[in-house]
Amino acid sequence: MEKEALVLDASVIVKWFCEEEYTDIALRIRDRFFVGELTVVVPELMFYEVSNALRYNRVLSMEEKIELIDDVFSMDFDVVTSTKEILSEAMKSALCTDTTIYDNVYLAVGRFMRCNFITADKVFRDKINTNEVIFIGEWE
Repeated sequence: MEKEALVLDASVIVKWFCEEEYTDIALRIRDRFFVGELTVVVPELMFYEVSNALRYNRVLSMEEKIELIDDVFSMDFDVVTSTKEILSEAMKSALCTDTTIYDNVYLAVGRFMRCNFITADKVFRDKINTNEVIFIGEWE
């Protein structure tokens, strides 16, 4: 049986390290990933976005932030490198929905990898208005 694959954006992965709304659901996803029930697919962009979110966290020390970056890089993500096809798809979607390229890169990766994309960004999900994007609060 093939494992379920999900694209997770930085807004979900950050919840693995920082207590926020929907952290409980993000941790359930993480736990399924860690025990091998899920494959987590991410664009390279995720590493920058998670690092940036950690940078602005006011609770964590600099040492903790650096350690968490190490933790993220040690995880067995399926990392998708940007291609002209992915960025072109992201551009089309961003222009059609008046949303950012950054958010649409995750959607494009989900389309290319044929898997669902989970986000904690409800505003983005509502603007995109497609069943390819699942708001974390509505996941399983």
